[in-house]
This record gives sequence, C-alpha cells and structure tokens, in this order.
Amino acid sequence: MSVQSPVTVQQVQASNARIDAESYPRTAVFVGGTSGIGEAVLQELSLASKGTYAARVYVVGRHESAQRVNESLDRLRAQSPNVDFIWTAGDISLLADVKRICLELKEKERSLDLLFLSAGYAPLGGREETKEGLIISQSLGYYSRILFIQHLLPLLKASTTQGRVVSVLGGGRESANIDVEDLNLEKPGNFGRYKCLYHIITMLTMGMEQLAEDNKDVTFIHAHPGLVNTGNLNRGWRGRWILQLLANIVLAPFFLLAAFSIEESRQRTLYLMTSAKYGGHGVPLQEPVPPGLTVRGEETGSLFLVNQRGATVANEKVLSELRKETKGRIWAKTTELLQPYLQ
Repeated sequence: MSVQSPVTVQQVQASNARIDAESYPRTAVFVGGTSGIGEAVLQELSLASKGTYAARVYVVGRHESAQRVNESLDRLRAQSPNVDFIWTAGDISLLADVKRICLELKEKERSLDLLFLSAGYAPLGGREETKEGLIISQSLGYYSRILFIQHLLPLLKASTTQGRVVSVLGGGRESANIDVEDLNLEKPGNFGRYKCLYHIITMLTMGMEQLAEDNKDVTFIHAHPGLVNTGNLNRGWRGRWILQLLANIVLAPFFLLAAFSIEESRQRTLYLMTSAKYGGHGVPLQEPVPPGLTVRGEETGSLFLVNQRGATVANEKVLSELRKETKGRIWAKTTELLQPYLQ
C-alpha cells in the first residue's frame, strides 16, 4: 500500500483560513450531522463562513433528534446569520425514507456543492435489521449512502464549483476477503461484527469507484477519520451493557492517548470538503502540500481514498484483486437492491 505524505494540522488550518466565497460550499447536505464528526464539522463550517458567506445547509437525521439538533443549529444560526441551516427529519437506515428525502431536496434545489455522509456505527452489539430486511449498520454505511449519491448526482453535476461527495468511514482499509455469494451476510452463522464492518468499507469503496468512473465531473472522497473521541465507543451495543462496560475499561484509556481531538478532526474534515488537493475548485494549494492522487488516475474519474492525516492512499494490491470479479458482483447487487428506490 502506498501512502502520500500526510497533511499537517498547520497546513490544514492555513488552508481553512483561506476559504472564501468561491470555495465555501453554497449548498450542502449533511447526512449524519446530528452527532459525532458530522455535528462537529457543522460548527467548523459555520465558523468558516466568517459571518458573511451565504449558504444553505440541510442537516438530515432521525425524528427523535430534532429538538436537540435544532437547539444546536439555533446556536449556529446566531453565529452565522447568512447560513440557512435547515433541519430535515427521516430514518436514513430506511431506503424508502432516503428516497423521500432526496425527492424533497430535488424539489428545493437546482445544484449541490457538497454531499457529506457520515451516518453509521460499527455493529458491536451484533446483527440487527431494518424493517426492509437489511443490517442497520450496512444500510447506513453503504446502501443509503449510495442511494443518496445516485439521487443527488444531477444536483452535484450542476455545481459551478464541481460537486464533491465526502463519505466518512474507512477509505484505504478495504479487504479482499469479501463473500460475494453473501454480500448482505444473510446465511446462518455468516455474520460477524468485524466481517460486517469490512464488508461495508469494501463495498463503499467499490461502489464509489463505480460512480466516479461514470461521473467524472464530480469528486468523490472516501475518508478514514482514524480514532476520534466522539462517543462512538458507547454506540452500537444495542443493550449489551456488559460488553460496553468492558470496552470502556479496556479501550477508553487508549482513546485518551491515541485519538484525535474533536477540534482537530473537524478541522481536517473541513479541509476534505474545501481543499483543491482533492480536485474541483477548492481552496488553491500552497507548497509544500502536493495534490492528491486518485485511486486509478484521472481517466477513470476522481475517487480519493484518504487516511486520517489527509494523505491519499493507494490500496492497489487489494483493489486490483477486488476489481477482477468482486466489484462487478457488488455493483450488480447494489443495482438490484436500489433500483426500486430510484424510480
């Protein structure tokens, strides 16, 4: 695996300070902006508006989060009165609800500069399905994200600054050991917590690569955020409090020592959204930050796998193996499953 030089936090901060009216996303959709990195980077985006840049930012999340999130958004509205933060409620683990939300967005907007996708959790507590029959974490981490992208592609392609999709999960951490005969891990005994997680990560990279190849005028980023102390250690256990307690005892000290602060993570995420390092018409680069490298080169579209320090990752040994058969099987399954929600 080849990894480009990391981007320092000082380079990130310098680039973010140079965001102007042209590089600031004037229309954005945040799917998963109700907690964790998504919620944190909304604060950074608000600060970057400098109180003057006009924008519309749609924040999509669960109905039960409405009161808490709107209280947070009210603070951002007061901080950045020219940015219209718009709450949009829905269960994004359900593909039918994703379709509904996207149709509403397409009624309201003609173009979209940024689609930010961060909803999801690791299935630490075991298998749990949506009423549509999908593993919840897989629906959030893969199927609903691809459905959002496909629905909103016409708006992204209409962006005057080149639409950008930033999906936060595990870019560069793909696995070649994917069960193409059971991509949704439905066979008895085939589900495993980490097996499911690597299925989701790998499917997301392959799906986004396919979309990048078909839509070269949109930039796609699959980012791995690294360890960030957002409270995710206490999510996804689904009532298995003994395992949750053990994880906190064993892992919490490690998080304190090794995790990024939420402040640095949100600065780095804003950089992913706005820097020309990853293509498009973002904040121009200043040396010595080199431009990013796509997974396969410009001729196949722009998909960037980006690690926690902003470096682009070429996981070519694994990806070249996946492209032989697995990628086609993943996309065929994706198309079959999502087609009813694209009509």
